[in-house]
Amino acid sequence: MSGFDVSSSERFSGPIRIEAALAEGPEGAIDRVRGRIRAFADAIDAGYFFPARMRSAAPQFGGAGDAVHVSLQVDELPLTALDVLGGMLRDCRHDEVHLRSAHAELDRRQRDLLRDTGWRPEAPDDTPFEVEFPEDLGGNYALLVEIEFAQPVPPALREGLLADLALWDELTRAYPDDPDDPVDVSGAQAMFNDPRTIHYHEWVWDNADVEAWDLIVNLCCVWHQTLPIVRLHFE
Repeated sequence: MSGFDVSSSERFSGPIRIEAALAEGPEGAIDRVRGRIRAFADAIDAGYFFPARMRSAAPQFGGAGDAVHVSLQVDELPLTALDVLGGMLRDCRHDEVHLRSAHAELDRRQRDLLRDTGWRPEAPDDTPFEVEFPEDLGGNYALLVEIEFAQPVPPALREGLLADLALWDELTRAYPDDPDDPVDVSGAQAMFNDPRTIHYHEWVWDNADVEAWDLIVNLCCVWHQTLPIVRLHFE
């Protein structure tokens, strides 16, 4: 494994401006970059970087040609979340999408998103629900995640939860075991196995560091505030 260091000790509240400029790539390359940044913004709002949340104002996207920029307003965002965004953008090179520059501006500081610091966000030390990790990380390249709620989840809420969970596939691109190779996450199937349990199965989960699991723990901490969870299981 790559051995990412994890920390969420330094947090930021306020405006963040993210800018990325394309060096070269196939047709539609800048749309792919824009999609990665949008997925990152959606992940903040969903709760992957607990306790961070997006402020009421929606992200403002702009840019033209080979450049894209977005303005965010965040509360309590761990700065290590920006390392996840950087990893997502650096992963674009595996699709022949190469960036000339990418950075985040916040509080008169600028972060180079193309430089990997080796840091990633951590999960809380104590969670209000049981978290079960596998004792043996060897074996096949599939991954199963189960999330068990204390009560049946109302049908009107289920699709929204599954849509938020699907964002994790994009975030996982920032967690390569070998940075010279792309993360291979594919074949995901997400469903409610019963009214209380989400069954999320990745048929292929290869070259991905298990530190990415912390993001799902964070997401469940946010869900737990309104839909209590009793168990989060990885195998």
